[in-house]
Amino acid sequence: MSDAGAPAAEPGYLLDNAQAQAQGRFAGLEASFDTLTQRHLAARGLRPGWRCLEVGAGSGSVARWLASQAGPDGSVLATDIDTRWVQTASLPNLEVIQHDIVTDPLPGGAFDLIHARLVLVHLPARNQVLARLVAALKPGGWLVAEDFDSSLPHCLDPATGEEQAFVKVGQALVGALHRRGADTTYPRTLPHRLRSAGLADVGASGHLVIYHGGSPEAVLQQANLDQVGPSLVDAGLVTATDLQTAQRLLRDPAFIANHPVMITAWGRKPR
Repeated sequence: MSDAGAPAAEPGYLLDNAQAQAQGRFAGLEASFDTLTQRHLAARGLRPGWRCLEVGAGSGSVARWLASQAGPDGSVLATDIDTRWVQTASLPNLEVIQHDIVTDPLPGGAFDLIHARLVLVHLPARNQVLARLVAALKPGGWLVAEDFDSSLPHCLDPATGEEQAFVKVGQALVGALHRRGADTTYPRTLPHRLRSAGLADVGASGHLVIYHGGSPEAVLQQANLDQVGPSLVDAGLVTATDLQTAQRLLRDPAFIANHPVMITAWGRKPR
């Protein structure tokens, strides 16, 4: 299970957080998945005094929650390659730094808990990064990784031509991500990879969010298509009509769609 042999990726992250649509994407992620993430982190025994690392902090919602749980005797280090959207709420035990998890150093054996949501799946060097995160855990510390897996289409029951167009646009988005070095089949392999990395008490679960158009959950896909939809049309992957249909459905409360399956995997570094 290595990165060797993977096709060369096009340069740059497709869903660049420098774009204005990032704010909508973060809002959609928070509405769809923050409660799930909190539940998984709490289940790892998170308690006051823990030292935590949040990789790919985004808007900072998970980092702020971690800081509230770690308390004044604990700490949270939140990292991202682009920290412009991270809000700290002036929490004294929350530090935010600009940091490239692929190349920038991490302290070894330093953290009781490391969490990364929608990070590894986008990194061509994901296996090397996983090894670096394991090395940064204290003995007994937990790593929790969450990523979207493309095992299901974006509309489970495309009963109409318009809904089939929505599925087509979703598939085109996944294909474009892969051309930028992402691998949306990687999350299903995380349990084996965590075990191979030497972690114990490895477990995983999957979570599917089904949402209506116009809902807070729909904002996630709206932001994605607003940002990269025109490039999908320009590349000939979908038509302008397909894109317009998908964007309209995402605003229609009668439309029912779903995000990809969020696979959460966890493991503990042996003491």
